[in-house]
Amino acid sequence: MKYEAEINGQTVHLELEEKDGRMDVVIAERRYAIEVAHPEAGVYQFFVGDKIYEARVVNAPHQAMEIQLRGQPFTVRLIDRKHRRAGAEHSDDSQQQLLAPMPGKVVRVLLNTGDEVKAGQGVVIVEAMKMQNEIKSPKDGHLLEVRVNEGDTVTGNQVLAVVE
Repeated sequence: MKYEAEINGQTVHLELEEKDGRMDVVIAERRYAIEVAHPEAGVYQFFVGDKIYEARVVNAPHQAMEIQLRGQPFTVRLIDRKHRRAGAEHSDDSQQQLLAPMPGKVVRVLLNTGDEVKAGQGVVIVEAMKMQNEIKSPKDGHLLEVRVNEGDTVTGNQVLAVVE
Protein backbone atom coordinates (compact mmCIF):
# COMPACT_ATOMS: atom_id res chain seq x y z
CA MET A 1 0.00 0.00 0.00
CA LYS A 2 1.20 3.48 -0.79
CA TYR A 3 0.80 6.22 1.78
CA GLU A 4 1.81 9.71 2.57
CA ALA A 5 2.85 10.30 6.15
CA GLU A 6 3.19 13.58 7.93
CA ILE A 7 6.06 13.15 10.40
CA ASN A 8 6.59 16.14 12.70
CA GLY A 9 4.94 18.32 10.05
CA GLN A 10 6.99 17.02 7.11
CA THR A 11 5.35 14.94 4.34
CA VAL A 12 7.08 11.66 3.44
CA HIS A 13 6.03 9.03 0.88
CA LEU A 14 5.75 5.44 2.17
CA GLU A 15 5.16 2.02 0.67
CA LEU A 16 4.31 -0.93 2.93
CA GLU A 17 4.15 -4.53 1.78
CA GLU A 18 3.93 -7.63 3.93
CA LYS A 19 5.55 -10.81 2.58
CA ASP A 20 6.18 -14.09 4.39
CA GLY A 21 5.95 -12.53 7.85
CA ARG A 22 8.31 -9.67 6.94
CA MET A 23 7.61 -6.09 5.97
CA ASP A 24 9.15 -4.37 2.99
CA VAL A 25 9.06 -0.65 3.70
CA VAL A 26 10.10 2.14 1.35
CA ILE A 27 10.48 5.54 3.01
CA ALA A 28 11.53 8.47 0.85
CA GLU A 29 12.98 6.05 -1.75
CA ARG A 30 15.02 4.05 0.82
CA ARG A 31 14.05 0.36 1.11
CA TYR A 32 14.04 -1.55 4.41
CA ALA A 33 13.30 -5.23 5.09
CA ILE A 34 12.02 -5.48 8.65
CA GLU A 35 10.40 -7.90 11.04
CA VAL A 36 7.93 -6.57 13.58
CA ALA A 37 7.16 -7.93 17.06
CA HIS A 38 4.36 -6.64 19.29
CA PRO A 39 5.32 -7.73 22.84
CA GLU A 40 2.65 -5.61 24.61
CA ALA A 41 -0.01 -3.01 23.88
CA GLY A 42 1.51 0.12 22.36
CA VAL A 43 5.02 -1.37 22.14
CA TYR A 44 6.58 -2.55 18.88
CA GLN A 45 10.01 -3.96 18.15
CA PHE A 46 11.50 -3.59 14.68
CA PHE A 47 14.30 -5.91 13.57
CA VAL A 48 16.32 -4.32 10.76
CA GLY A 49 19.37 -6.39 9.86
CA ASP A 50 21.28 -6.87 13.12
CA LYS A 51 19.67 -3.83 14.80
CA ILE A 52 16.61 -3.78 17.06
CA TYR A 53 14.47 -0.66 17.53
CA GLU A 54 11.69 -0.29 20.07
CA ALA A 55 8.83 2.13 19.49
CA ARG A 56 6.07 3.14 21.89
CA VAL A 57 2.88 4.35 20.24
CA VAL A 58 0.12 6.48 21.75
CA ASN A 59 -2.75 7.97 19.75
CA ALA A 60 -2.76 11.76 19.80
CA PRO A 61 -5.42 14.32 18.82
CA HIS A 62 -6.72 14.40 15.23
CA GLN A 63 -5.89 10.74 14.53
CA ALA A 64 -2.14 11.30 14.73
CA MET A 65 0.12 8.91 16.57
CA GLU A 66 2.74 10.02 19.05
CA ILE A 67 5.68 7.64 18.66
CA GLN A 68 8.71 7.45 20.96
CA LEU A 69 11.65 5.98 19.04
CA ARG A 70 15.18 5.94 20.44
CA GLY A 71 14.11 8.47 23.08
CA GLN A 72 12.81 10.97 20.51
CA PRO A 73 9.13 11.88 20.10
CA PHE A 74 7.60 11.84 16.61
CA THR A 75 4.06 12.87 15.67
CA VAL A 76 2.93 10.76 12.72
CA ARG A 77 -0.26 10.97 10.70
CA LEU A 78 -0.75 8.43 7.91
CA ILE A 79 -2.79 9.36 4.83
CA ASP A 80 -4.06 6.67 2.46
CA ARG A 81 -3.87 8.62 -0.79
CA LYS A 82 -6.78 6.72 -2.34
CA HIS A 83 -9.08 7.63 0.53
CA ARG A 84 -7.87 11.14 1.36
CA ARG A 85 -10.71 13.50 2.20
CA ALA A 86 -10.40 17.13 3.16
CA GLY A 87 -11.78 17.92 6.60
CA ALA A 88 -12.50 14.29 7.46
CA GLU A 89 -11.50 14.74 11.08
CA HIS A 90 -14.19 17.29 11.91
CA SER A 91 -17.78 17.38 10.71
CA ASP A 92 -18.47 20.48 12.82
CA ASP A 93 -17.34 22.02 16.11
CA SER A 94 -19.58 19.82 18.26
CA GLN A 95 -18.83 16.48 16.59
CA GLN A 96 -15.54 14.73 15.90
CA GLN A 97 -15.03 11.67 13.78
CA LEU A 98 -12.69 8.88 14.85
CA LEU A 99 -10.89 7.62 11.75
CA ALA A 100 -8.97 4.44 11.00
CA PRO A 101 -5.29 5.46 10.73
CA MET A 102 -4.70 2.86 7.98
CA PRO A 103 -6.44 -0.17 6.45
CA GLY A 104 -6.98 -3.02 8.89
CA LYS A 105 -9.46 -5.14 10.82
CA VAL A 106 -11.60 -4.13 13.80
CA VAL A 107 -10.63 -6.50 16.63
CA ARG A 108 -12.65 -4.87 19.44
CA VAL A 109 -15.35 -2.28 19.87
CA LEU A 110 -14.89 -0.97 23.42
CA LEU A 111 -17.96 1.30 23.69
CA ASN A 112 -21.46 1.46 22.23
CA THR A 113 -23.57 4.20 20.67
CA GLY A 114 -24.83 6.51 23.42
CA ASP A 115 -22.04 5.69 25.91
CA GLU A 116 -20.31 8.53 27.73
CA VAL A 117 -16.67 8.91 26.74
CA LYS A 118 -13.72 10.82 28.20
CA ALA A 119 -10.92 12.44 26.20
CA GLY A 120 -8.23 9.81 25.58
CA GLN A 121 -10.55 6.87 26.29
CA GLY A 122 -10.34 3.97 23.84
CA VAL A 123 -13.35 3.41 21.58
CA VAL A 124 -12.22 0.93 18.90
CA ILE A 125 -9.15 -1.27 18.41
CA VAL A 126 -7.99 -1.75 14.81
CA GLU A 127 -5.30 -4.27 13.85
CA ALA A 128 -3.10 -3.34 10.89
CA MET A 129 0.08 -5.14 9.85
CA LYS A 130 -0.07 -7.31 12.99
CA MET A 131 -0.13 -4.19 15.20
CA GLN A 132 -3.12 -3.15 17.28
CA ASN A 133 -4.03 0.55 17.37
CA GLU A 134 -6.44 1.81 19.99
CA ILE A 135 -8.52 4.63 18.51
CA LYS A 136 -9.24 7.08 21.32
CA SER A 137 -11.78 9.82 21.79
CA PRO A 138 -10.30 13.30 21.20
CA LYS A 139 -12.73 14.89 23.67
CA ASP A 140 -15.23 14.33 26.47
CA GLY A 141 -18.78 13.65 25.32
CA HIS A 142 -20.89 10.73 24.21
CA LEU A 143 -20.76 8.41 21.24
CA LEU A 144 -23.25 9.65 18.70
CA GLU A 145 -22.65 6.56 16.57
CA VAL A 146 -20.34 3.59 16.17
CA ARG A 147 -20.10 2.66 12.48
CA VAL A 148 -18.13 -0.61 12.73
CA ASN A 149 -18.44 -4.04 14.32
CA GLU A 150 -15.81 -6.50 15.51
CA GLY A 151 -14.39 -8.38 12.54
CA ASP A 152 -15.09 -5.59 10.01
CA THR A 153 -12.36 -4.71 7.52
CA VAL A 154 -11.74 -0.95 7.34
CA THR A 155 -9.91 1.34 4.94
CA GLY A 156 -7.53 4.15 5.85
CA ASN A 157 -9.40 7.28 7.00
CA GLN A 158 -12.71 5.37 7.26
CA VAL A 159 -14.99 6.83 9.94
CA LEU A 160 -15.20 4.35 12.82
CA ALA A 161 -17.27 6.40 15.29
CA VAL A 162 -18.55 9.91 15.94
CA VAL A 163 -18.19 11.69 19.30
CA GLU A 164 -20.45 14.58 20.25
